[in-house]
Amino acid sequence: MNLLEEIDHHPLCGDGAMGTLLMARGIPAGRCIEELCVSQPEIVLGIHHDYLAAGARVIRTNSFGANALRLARHGLAGRVNEINWQAAQIAKQAAKDTGAYVAGSVGPLGLSAPDGDREEYFRTQIGALLDGGVNLIFLETFQNVDELLLALRVKQSLHHCPAICSLATNEDGNLPDGTSLDTAFAELAQNDADLLGLNCINGPEAALTVIGRVIRPEPPLAVFPNAGTAHNISPTKFAKTSLQMIAAGAKILGGCCGTTPAHIAALAALLAEAD
Repeated sequence: MNLLEEIDHHPLCGDGAMGTLLMARGIPAGRCIEELCVSQPEIVLGIHHDYLAAGARVIRTNSFGANALRLARHGLAGRVNEINWQAAQIAKQAAKDTGAYVAGSVGPLGLSAPDGDREEYFRTQIGALLDGGVNLIFLETFQNVDELLLALRVKQSLHHCPAICSLATNEDGNLPDGTSLDTAFAELAQNDADLLGLNCINGPEAALTVIGRVIRPEPPLAVFPNAGTAHNISPTKFAKTSLQMIAAGAKILGGCCGTTPAHIAALAALLAEAD
């Protein structure tokens, strides 16, 4: 059974934050956290293990900003293939024999990226994650539909595995350019997105409100809110609110910035009770 088949039967629990948890465990702000996959893989592996032990069935690679444009800020533009391949390998090692799915995390380039290079940036990163053996690609925290569509088309040209197309909106459900989540989801569905997503929104209550208003097209939803502006939403509250998203079409539930293995353990426990 693959991921798309399994979520037809019951929702799956995703993992929580990587970057904020690494900082909580001593990695200094400003450090290239994706490079840790090469220099300190045991730290990344430990976080994957913690989320899996908490009950996560979908874990994301530590590769969110591992494209040439972002890595260049740290003098690492020539190591895109190495870092992404290693990120996939670490997550695969953690997930071995657990039945969990490994999602290759790909973040946006941002509006400063040269237009002519965008496709190649995505192609190199996604290709390396696929070579590393991920089960799906998680295009996350995008705030521009055209950029997300470009990343989706690149993924589709490389492999048939599923892609989650996830946007980060404000609490009104709009992107910075005013595009509504309704409009964005409709366009992504028309371009054969396998799953639609909402992540990094300010807490599960905001996420629940936004997806409750969406006239949702057919693809299932993945929802990964953060733990609130001050990152202080308790695991119990996070889990109880997140569980309500199932009625709005959520098939994969997890957490973004500020969430921890404790948040995911609480969520996984409630999902198991509801199954």
